[in-house]
Amino acid sequence: MESPNMDDTELLRAYAKERSEAAFDVLVERYLDLVYASAFRQLRDPHRAEEVCQAVFILLARKDFGI
Repeated sequence: MESPNMDDTELLRAYAKERSEAAFDVLVERYLDLVYASAFRQLRDPHRAEEVCQAVFILLARKDFGI
């Protein structure tokens, strides 16, 4: 069972091995604000920053971790 107390490596491993949506959700919750803030700081456009966030997490979801 995935827990918010798991570290990032454990969550990525759970997602990579089991395609655990719960693990992915925890990662998104943990990093969404950071990714959005970084994108907004660069782009100064909230809509484009949201698109960047979506792209980042889509790429993460599709990544082959080789685990």
